[in-house]
Amino acid sequence: MPRLPIIGQPLDVSPLELVLRAAFDAAGIEVEIERWARKPHQLADAVAGLRAEDVMGALIASPHKEKTATLLDALSDDARASGAVNVVVRDGAKLRGYNSDLDGIRAGLVAILPRVQGKWPRSAIVLGAGGGARAAVAVLIQSGMQRVTVFNRHLHRAEALVAHLNRSARHMELRARPWHDAILEAELAKAPLLINASGGGDRDGTPVPAELLPPEMWVLDLALHGGSTPLMEAAKSRGATVANGQAAFVAGAAEAFRRLTGKAGPVDVLRQALATELGLAAADVAVVGD
Repeated sequence: MPRLPIIGQPLDVSPLELVLRAAFDAAGIEVEIERWARKPHQLADAVAGLRAEDVMGALIASPHKEKTATLLDALSDDARASGAVNVVVRDGAKLRGYNSDLDGIRAGLVAILPRVQGKWPRSAIVLGAGGGARAAVAVLIQSGMQRVTVFNRHLHRAEALVAHLNRSARHMELRARPWHDAILEAELAKAPLLINASGGGDRDGTPVPAELLPPEMWVLDLALHGGSTPLMEAAKSRGATVANGQAAFVAGAAEAFRRLTGKAGPVDVLRQALATELGLAAADVAVVGD
């Protein structure tokens, strides 16, 4: 039976593992999903292990997405642009890296922004500096943004993200800023689009207090909740158009399935599996096209 390792540290059962299991079962594809908890110094050996003939590829979790991109034989355009990989496919003797997070971000933006991309805002703020933030910034660069500002609690991580992606952002202003309320408020006044990729799964607070949010923004909170997050509620109180991470997650999972199997991702199956995980009805899980 083909094996599909998930490589990360720490490593618990993730929603992605659960929905992909459902998709494999629905498609009649037998796959043994394995969890490989590996520390950073063990990553190179783990990636080498993916060359075994019974391995179909791998899912790459935090904190290994960026380093994995340097250990493979080939990268997709999205993986190269973001400098991060979350799906590895074994193609004969070669390992190819993909980043389905970008497909997810695109779907998330389509869910909230005007249908005509020419009417999209030209300035945005991204909170976070991990794999999701890299994907978000890469998509914003590709969409023709003129100005993107990245905030992270640890400024050096935001600066590292900007340093990598600046190579493809010569047509625009891309910079990292310290995460202080006064600076954040000033930047929000200039950027009508906010993407939260800071790992916010906390229902007890919002990364941006409501009083700092200007009215009538667009807010994409990639936190994978069953409903509104605190940030979404704060933004809605200011008249914002908001979305959580559901549409982005389903689109990204569908692309990961396609890369691993060569078959179209079964969106309805993925949607139902995510709904079960979140304790919702399938109709309550947002996907692009609703």
